[in-house]
Amino acid sequence: MRKFYSMACPRTIQVAMMLMAVMLTHIALSQNLHAEEKQLTISGNITSQNGAIYFSPGDMAASKPVDVVTTSPWTVGKTVFRGVLLRDILKAVNADGQLLKASALDGYTVEIPISDAEKYDVIVAYRMNGKPLEDGVYAPFWIIYPYDSDTTLANDIYYSRSIWELSKLVVE
Repeated sequence: MRKFYSMACPRTIQVAMMLMAVMLTHIALSQNLHAEEKQLTISGNITSQNGAIYFSPGDMAASKPVDVVTTSPWTVGKTVFRGVLLRDILKAVNADGQLLKASALDGYTVEIPISDAEKYDVIVAYRMNGKPLEDGVYAPFWIIYPYDSDTTLANDIYYSRSIWELSKLVVE
């Protein structure tokens, strides 16, 4: 019995290799973009040789964790949020300013007085009820105030500052 082998022409092989290279590049870029989305970029009036400092959920988890147990307009019943105190993050980057401009992946932006971080135990949460924040919903980070510990926090002013999908903080 005879075996037949097909030999693709050199041009077909070249095109196939180029397509494979384009696909691999696309996959690598997509992973890098996804990784960038999962970090918090802090810039503005901070101490940094590169102009910005980046925190990943892993960086946050390696820091001293703080749990805030509270109700909120977006969750049912008491919810346990785990994160890092915003004031500790600002201290770590030597923030020098009065205001934070916070931005989310979905385009939402809000201004947060730095005095909030000094006055209240505001956290940058990376976990909710023991699980990582859900991608496309709340991740990578969510600013949470301890709404139940101080009745003045349970209002629209502080709720509007509780930005989820947090990706950028600019210190001014």
